[in-house]
Order: sequence, then C-alpha cells, then structure tokens
Amino acid sequence: MLKFKLPTLTLGLVTAALLSGCPENTDSTNVTEQARQLVNRMTTREKVGQKVMMAFRYWCPADQPSCKSNMTELPDAVGNAIRENKIGGVILFSNNLVDIEQTKRLTDQIKGAVSPSNPVGLLIGTDEEGGNVFRLPWTLATSFPGNMALGAAYEATKNDQLAYDMGRVLATEIAAVGFNVNFAPVVDVNSNPLNPVINVRAFGDDPATISLLGRRAALGMTSQGVIGTFKHFPGHGDTDKDSHYGLPVVNKSRADAYAIDLAPYRQAIQSGQAPAMVMTAHIQYPALDNTATTTRTGEQMIVPATMSRKIQHDILRGELGYQGVTITDALDMEGITKFFDQTDAVIKVFQADVDIALMPVEFRVAADANRLSALIDQITAKVEAGLINREELDRSVNRIVQMKLRNGITPGGGSRPMPDRSVIGSPAHRAIEQDITKKSITLLRNANGTLPLQAQGRKIFIMTPWGEQAEAMRRRFVELGYPDTTGAKLSNTSWDAQKQAINEANIIILGTLSTSVTPVERNGVPNRSPVQVQPYSIRQLSTQGNIEGSLVFNVEEDAAFASGLHQMMQVTTPSEAQQIRKAMEYAKNETTNKTVIHITMRAPYDVVNYDDITDATLATYSYYGYEGGLRGPSMPAVVDAMLGIQHPIGKLPVAIYAQSAGGVPGQLRYARGFGLQY
Repeated sequence: MLKFKLPTLTLGLVTAALLSGCPENTDSTNVTEQARQLVNRMTTREKVGQKVMMAFRYWCPADQPSCKSNMTELPDAVGNAIRENKIGGVILFSNNLVDIEQTKRLTDQIKGAVSPSNPVGLLIGTDEEGGNVFRLPWTLATSFPGNMALGAAYEATKNDQLAYDMGRVLATEIAAVGFNVNFAPVVDVNSNPLNPVINVRAFGDDPATISLLGRRAALGMTSQGVIGTFKHFPGHGDTDKDSHYGLPVVNKSRADAYAIDLAPYRQAIQSGQAPAMVMTAHIQYPALDNTATTTRTGEQMIVPATMSRKIQHDILRGELGYQGVTITDALDMEGITKFFDQTDAVIKVFQADVDIALMPVEFRVAADANRLSALIDQITAKVEAGLINREELDRSVNRIVQMKLRNGITPGGGSRPMPDRSVIGSPAHRAIEQDITKKSITLLRNANGTLPLQAQGRKIFIMTPWGEQAEAMRRRFVELGYPDTTGAKLSNTSWDAQKQAINEANIIILGTLSTSVTPVERNGVPNRSPVQVQPYSIRQLSTQGNIEGSLVFNVEEDAAFASGLHQMMQVTTPSEAQQIRKAMEYAKNETTNKTVIHITMRAPYDVVNYDDITDATLATYSYYGYEGGLRGPSMPAVVDAMLGIQHPIGKLPVAIYAQSAGGVPGQLRYARGFGLQY
C-alpha cells in the first residue's frame, strides 16, 4: 500500500478551508472572483444591508409597542423589511423557538423572505453554546453541561475529541432546523473569578487549553456546515461587570493582554484554524486602546473595543492576520446604549472595520420597519459623504459574501442538505452528552471518605436555589432505589421548615450558584438592573446576625438573579449563598451533626465559602435540572457520583483562590487540574 504525506503547508490550507466553511469541491479562486463580481454589482445601500444582522424577539400590536409577545411566526412586515432592505442576517433567541417543527417553519419563512434577485442568502444564527446558554428547547435537544464542564472533562482525559464532538452535535441539531451560524464557542479566558457574564461559559483559565478546545469545537461545527464564532474579542474574561448592564474595563497590561486574552485568537490564526467569524466585546481595554471617543452627551470616554479601530483593525487584522468576518456583540446591550445613539454606534463600528452590526435597532411593531430603513439610509449617506471608507466597505462586504458562498448560503436556503430533524436529542447525541457530563463531575472535598454514600435506609434532604435542581437529583435518587429522598427550593422554604427537614434527614445535600444568572443565560434579555452588592464574604455575613425570611419568584432564572448574588462572594442580606451557609452550620452543629454535601452548580469558585464545614463537595459546572422534563444532564450525573455508580474523574479547569472581604484573591486553595477520586 502506498502512503502519502501531505506537506505541512497543505495540511494547514486544508484545515483553514474546513474552518472557513469551504466545501471540499469549492474552488477558492472561483469563490473569490464570484464574490468580487457580486459586490461590484451591489448598490451602496445593498452593501450596507449586508452588514446588518437583526433580531425580532417580540411582535406587538401597534398600540402596544412595549409588549413581550414572542415572535414565533414571521409577520408580513418583517418579511417585507428583510426583502426590501436586503439585510445580511437574522439572529433568533429562545423566545422565538417553541418546538422543533415551529423552529424549522420559522427559519424557512425567514429564508423565504429573501428576494430571488438577491445573489446571497441570510445568515441565520443563534447562541447555542451548550450548558447555560442554549436556545433550542431544553427538554428536546442535546444541551451538554457547558464549556467549563468540557474543560473539566478535558483536564481529566486530555482528549480534545470531546470538544470536536460537542461542536459537531450542537451544529448538527441547529442545522436540522435551519440555522447556519452558531455564536459559539466562547474563547474568553476566565481569569477573574468575579466575572458575572463569562464565568462558567469559559472553558477555563488557561489560554492554550482554551485555544485548543475552541478550535476543535469550531471545527466540529464546520463539519456540519455551520459557521462557528470565537467570542468575545479582545477578551471578556477579566471583567467584574456584565456588559449587558454597563461597560466593563479590563485593566491588564499590554503584555498580559497578548499573553492571556489575545492568545486563543493568535494561536488559532497562526495554526491555520481560525474560525470563519469573530465577535467583539463591549469592554474598554486601555492597554490596547486608550483613545478617547465622544458619547451622545458630548463627554469623552475610552473607546469601547467594539468601536476601536486599533483593536479590531490594527490588532486583529493587522498584527494577528485574521482574514475572516467580524461581528459586534448585540448593540442593544447597555454597554453601548448608555453612551451612544443607535446610528452613531453603527457608524463607529463600521469605521473600526467591524463587518457586521448585530441588533443595531429594535423592531417589534410594523412601524419599526421605518427605523430599520432609516438606519440603512443614514449609514449609506455616511458612505457617500466619505465618513465611512468606501474601499474598506467593499472589502468588508466581500468577506461576508465569500463566507456565504463558501457555505452555500444562497436564496432559498442554500445548497447543503440539512440534517434530518430526528438527530435532535437522538440516542447517539445523548451518549456524547452523557460521556462529557460524567467525565466533568469534579470531587473537591471528601472528608473521612464521606463519598461514595452509604445511603440505604437513610433519609436524604436536598435544597437548591431553583426547585428544578433539587427535583432532578431527587428523581435520580428515587430511580436508583432511595425513596426516602425529599427536595426543596430554597426561596420557598422558611427557616423553620429548613430546620425541620434537616432534623428529620440523615444526609443533607445543598447546592449553590457562584454568581447570579447573567442576561445571556436568560435568553439575552437585559430586562432587570443588577442588584447592588456589598463587599463582604459569605462567612462574615453569616455570622453577623440571623438571616430570616424568603423570597418567592415565578421564574427560576429571575429568582437566581434577584437573589442579589451578582458577584461571587459579594452579596446582600439575605442572599441564597448566606442562607445555604446558615443551613450548613445548623446541619453540622453539635446537636444535629448531619452528613453535609455541597454541590457547586455554576463555576466552582464558591467552594472556598463552604469547605470549612462540609463533608464533601462536588462541582457540576451546570445548574439546569428537571422542570417539565430534564433540562440538563448534570444533576442526575452528580447523584451517580455521590453513590459511586460513576466515579468522579473531573479536574478543575480553573485555579481557585481564597478571597478577602473585598474580593481580592488570596492564597491558592485549589490548583487548576485538582480533582479527587475514590
């Protein structure tokens, strides 16, 4: 048998073609020339339209423009606006997606709105990161435990095929209902444990590992004809503010910026494995660009990275050599809208050489079609006036059109066959989900061999911030032959009821969330201002008096947010974290002395608030449970780990430090790669 060895350069070109979405039989030269001809035939207004990607979350009567009625069928006004303005794409959120058939019908309607005379189709994207940011219906699709869980599984196995498989499955399932863009994977380096918006969405805090897992996940997406997206450039991992509510500042030095935040992008580009798309971050990064820009009120401020030409053009394209398409994070986030008018924001974005403006104007009533048309007209006028460089505009649109052509995104939906919808949540996909989940569960503490549990004939009480978390664990215990198991939602359980349940049980399982739920995890809707927090540790506050009372919420996601645990270990009174601490202290007092197990269900940084008192601690990196069906795989998996049915092998993908009262990192407590076994 003859064996051939491809030159390294050839391998790099093949990989680059795959990541850019280029089908095997596509001639890159022909695509380049075809795109050039198409762009040359476009009017300036049509070019601007290609650089706009819209959201249509809600659809309202004309006399109720602020309603919250989800858009699940395409209104004629929206279809006409897509057709007449020849916009480049649409992003959909969970409130657009009811079930599998409805989702496919909606994406077909959107594709059908493209004029047959338009030579290219629409980008139809969503945020299908897996884990806590997931847009298809939870109980129907394969959701995975998320990026940090994948990082924990990788640290345990050093098998990057896990990332490829997760990317492939996520892409296959969204492609089956008509999506061609996934705004994933997140390649932010979560170097700040107080980060409220990236946090568990990151693979970890090691740039090299994040780059590897990001590249493999994106390649898995590309294998299914879905465009993957690295986000958020130049790096959102060292922030302690959520850009949905304000404009975070990263205070790293320039050297650290290149060594940490930019590293995943640089390594992907240098390896020939850059994704087809990169999303910007709404942050200020003075070490990379401290240029002043003018706000709507005439004040001067450091330019946001989304609008920074130094960051988006000089660094990303010039220094790092990125040749793909760039897109802003949502322009309706308060990190932008607090400071800039809509049109001015888009102008600044395009002047920075960002290719696509995501969600630049709201559209929820028929009359809003005029706002979209007016925006495109205003941007077109700026091009004609020379305020946006025409040659740069052409290069930008050329990149977009080439990406569409390489991925078969043409009017009518494209040439690539869609996967059968039966793959969604299929046994083969669930098996991959389960494999990653089991390998991610991380044992952080196991005093006196508490685990695996010897629980036959013993009463188990579970209490968690959301009812669905306790319910998923309870169901698994009962299924495995432990019928004397009860569960409770923290905010629905009075202190007296908690004490009674603890007194009656032998084993107490208590779950925590290290931070509040950020809007992107609540379907990307920044509809509530963050609760102000006080810089005290949970242990300090738990000893400063009784924490009584409970709050009742109708929506689990809002319950976690309204708890006030906006930043890890920075809380208000009473918070869920403090109440859990108090319950632990009661369960371990000299009179009760119960077996107490702590489950840290988001990023595991909060282990340091409880490890002085618990008998065992396990990290799941995922907090969805059972509500009308199983919404995530990790709660049953952690029960299997507690009982020794599946031994935990996960390793921490982040380093965890002790925290001072002001949230300043102290002594290293758990190193990256730490994980106990039994």
